[in-house]
Amino acid sequence: MLDMEYSRTFRPFLFIPGAQIAWLFIGLFFVISELTGNEIEMKSGSAMAMGVISCGLGGIAVVATIVLAAVFRAKDRRRRFLIEHGLRAPGVVTEVSATSSRINGRRLMRMHVSVPEVPGLAFRQITFNPVPAGTGVTVAYDPQDLCGGVVTDDLRALARDRARKRDCRCGSAG
Repeated sequence: MLDMEYSRTFRPFLFIPGAQIAWLFIGLFFVISELTGNEIEMKSGSAMAMGVISCGLGGIAVVATIVLAAVFRAKDRRRRFLIEHGLRAPGVVTEVSATSSRINGRRLMRMHVSVPEVPGLAFRQITFNPVPAGTGVTVAYDPQDLCGGVVTDDLRALARDRARKRDCRCGSAG
C-alpha cells in the first residue's frame, strides 16, 4: 500500500512554477505588438527586449513545471512497481526526522530504513505517518537496483497500533 503519492501530494507545489507561465503571455504581448507595428511607449528600453525577456522567463517556468511533474510521476511509478513486483524483506526504521515542509498543516517526516538481510539496502522514505525508530517494517525492493526500496506496510495503521500498545502499558502501570 502506498503511503502517499508524490504526484498528488506535491501537486500544489507545481502551482509555483506553473503560475510563472504568465510571463510567457506577457512577453508574447510585447513581441507581437512590436512585430505588428503597434509600438508600446516605454520610459526606458524597448518593448521587444521586454517581450523577449518575459518569454524567456515563461519558457523556463514551462520547463520547470514539466520537469517537476515528470519527476513526481516517475517516483510514483517506481514505488508502485516495487510494491507490485519487488521482493519482500524485513526492515527496521533506524531514524525518524522532521522535514522543513508542511502540507495542509501536516508535517512531512523522513524515515531512514535499513534492511539487515540485504547488504547495501538502506533508503529514506518521506511520509505523513512515521513510526518510531526501531519499528520493524516490510520492505519491497528490486534486487537489480539496491538504491531504493519502499515500505509496504500501512504506516498509519502501524503507528496507531504502536500508540495503542503504548497507551495500554501506561494505563496498566498505575
